[in-house]
Amino acid sequence: MWSFARSAVRAYRASLVGSFLIVVSAAALLTANGVLMESGLRGDEPLLVAAAASFAGTAVLVVELVVASTFASALRQRNTQFALLRAVGATPRQVRSMVTAEIVIVFALAAPLGAIPGLFAGQLLMPALVSGGIVPAGFDLVISPLPVIGALVLLFPTALLAGVLATRKITKVSPTEAVRGGSAESSGISPARRITAIVLLAVGIVIAGTPFVVSGTAGSAAGATSAFLLLSAAALAGPVIVGAIARRAARATRSSRNAAAMLALVNSRGFSRRLTAAIIPLALLLALGTVQTGANHTTVEATGMQLRAGLESDLIITSPDGVTAEQAAAVASTPGIDAVVASSMVPAEVKFDLDDEFGDFSWEPTGLRAVAGSTSGLMDVDVTAGSLDDLTGPDTIAVSADGVFGAGKGVGDIVELRFDEGTAISRTIVAVYDRGLGFGDYILDESSLPASNRPAAADQLFALGSADLSSLGLQTVSVDDYVQETKKGAAGQQQFGAILLFVLIFFIATAAANTLVMLTSSRKPEFALLQRIGTTRTQMSAMILIESVFVMATALVIGTLAVIPALGGMAYSMLGVFSVGIDWPVYAALAGAVVLIATTGMVLPAMAGTRGRARS
Repeated sequence: MWSFARSAVRAYRASLVGSFLIVVSAAALLTANGVLMESGLRGDEPLLVAAAASFAGTAVLVVELVVASTFASALRQRNTQFALLRAVGATPRQVRSMVTAEIVIVFALAAPLGAIPGLFAGQLLMPALVSGGIVPAGFDLVISPLPVIGALVLLFPTALLAGVLATRKITKVSPTEAVRGGSAESSGISPARRITAIVLLAVGIVIAGTPFVVSGTAGSAAGATSAFLLLSAAALAGPVIVGAIARRAARATRSSRNAAAMLALVNSRGFSRRLTAAIIPLALLLALGTVQTGANHTTVEATGMQLRAGLESDLIITSPDGVTAEQAAAVASTPGIDAVVASSMVPAEVKFDLDDEFGDFSWEPTGLRAVAGSTSGLMDVDVTAGSLDDLTGPDTIAVSADGVFGAGKGVGDIVELRFDEGTAISRTIVAVYDRGLGFGDYILDESSLPASNRPAAADQLFALGSADLSSLGLQTVSVDDYVQETKKGAAGQQQFGAILLFVLIFFIATAAANTLVMLTSSRKPEFALLQRIGTTRTQMSAMILIESVFVMATALVIGTLAVIPALGGMAYSMLGVFSVGIDWPVYAALAGAVVLIATTGMVLPAMAGTRGRARS
């Protein structure tokens, strides 16, 4: 069996080379993320662990979907070969064993080529990690075989399952039926697959409505996952959807004399499974990039909106070295200044697991807004319970609604904090507020901080009134300018996430292009037959071009429809308006990439496959 599998890999290397490249890329991607995760755990860097875990949640889902789709597409092209093997006496078990052996061979060659570079690829991200404050300068990544093992554990079973599903039709029927249906495709799907698609669609729609019920970042984060559920439903029901669209389009153009258009639509209808394998990765590329950048854009806008609505001051007073207590007192006594409050962000950790089941990992990093003075008339954080005036009491704190979400806490409950991994301290919640994006999740009076952690100088002063403070060595900026600078800072903090997103999108784009090239190249016998019956190269090129337009249009529609509910709910929850919440420049770039990949991935291989073929 192994010698036969090796011969099959050599004979069908053209169809397996795409799977080989995808395994290399997937192993490198997951191994690199595993290195970041392990380094964060061993080095006690919770921000790195959180960033790697957040990326892993999306990356694992995407990578497994792409690997499964690639192997299924490569093996589905060989249905005729598997049917002939059945006809000459091969049992279903032998066919499955051969496919398993081929997958093992591909993984044995490809996984090390991806995993070894992946172990060291994390070093390329160190500048972004340090500049984003995720790890300190001089932090060293941990290199061990565990990320490689983890990547293989995730990828190999996925590829095996894809192989079993791709050959299931051939191995379930008799040899005669296998030969008869070896090259045919059905747009129908099994009842189990249909039910699963309907369930995913329903769950996706329900989750997309979460932001309308649960406000803030918690509801928005939950709603964003609906895009992947809706896209998964489309992937399962893809042959039915693509077949139905192509069937209606073919009927609409039945009276047309354009032979190329009719051929393209009939092909799309008859090979809807083949086209689904090309359409879904392109739709995933568009959906993933759109929902992530749209969510980031909406979050930044919501941060600015909350800050602008909550700052009731007339001036923001700053200094390159911070505003000292003496300078703050001088400002307060300056004619024209009616009120002033000092504000600083202090790094800390908050305990989210009161039972301490996770040890040091029960703590997550956060920022505390420490104020000195009364916030009345200067800061409106939209308090929903309690009062900020009670912050003057000993050992008190105010928490945003997002900060208490899921913990079941409220006014009167305890929040545990610690600084520099030192001794934990407890503070009593005296207020809960809604504008956590603009002002942070925690606000407390400077007097409630341990003496060693109180800021030597305030980050800024919020002031009512107007005065020339240049003689004090201070600078004044308007609230609008301060809000814009804060928004730029919030966008800058997303740099690391943007890099990881680009890597994942590039992986999906590579997989989508590979699938299109592989599927189009496998149609050489079909092109040869069309040429023999009189189809010209011009008609052939037009047919492929129309098919590529069909693929790109369907991918754009599916990808867009999958993200609109998620981004619309997020915009309503965080901005309070009904909007699609799409970052249009990024969407346009992603749509352009879909058009480019669909066109070049189908037209160029088709032209190469028909060049020089003589009609007979």
